[in-house]
Amino acid sequence: MLAPLVRVVEEAAGDEPWSLIGAASVRLQGADVESENLEFVASAAVLRALAEMLDIGAHWDDGPHLAAERLHFMRDDVPVFVFGDPTFHGSYDRISPREIPSLWDARTRVECDGAEVLCSPLEWELLLAVILGAEARIAVLREHLRQNSFDGRLMTRLLREGHAAPATEEAVWAAMERD
Repeated sequence: MLAPLVRVVEEAAGDEPWSLIGAASVRLQGADVESENLEFVASAAVLRALAEMLDIGAHWDDGPHLAAERLHFMRDDVPVFVFGDPTFHGSYDRISPREIPSLWDARTRVECDGAEVLCSPLEWELLLAVILGAEARIAVLREHLRQNSFDGRLMTRLLREGHAAPATEEAVWAAMERD
């Protein structure tokens, strides 16, 4: 189910960057997390192209944790969300993935049913979980990154390029240090 969807996203994106994010991305990279939906980030232009291809309307939404142009549809009973030029915000920080070059350079390619899925790096997922205050996700990512690998240099670039608040930086590093 993911492979055909990825091919459509790739076609809509052309040379523009896009990525699978959230629980599905984390799960594809081997972490033990439930994934009830699929979430993609891309530019608003890619989102509009995809909406036109699928003949689905997109709309702007500014919710408690996310401001973005959004596209929502179901694929084989799985909710799919595409966020165009999103800004994620928590209680003390905001971060816009499109403004972070290291995020796009560090995407992980995961083979899935004959398609290459571009997944957000787990370091990004940890940063996002900290910003959103998602304690359960932080715990899963911390354990997985400790057992496999954690790229501290990538995390530093993500924090700097994303202009993360000092409190966010401290919380990210503290999450990796906790036992």
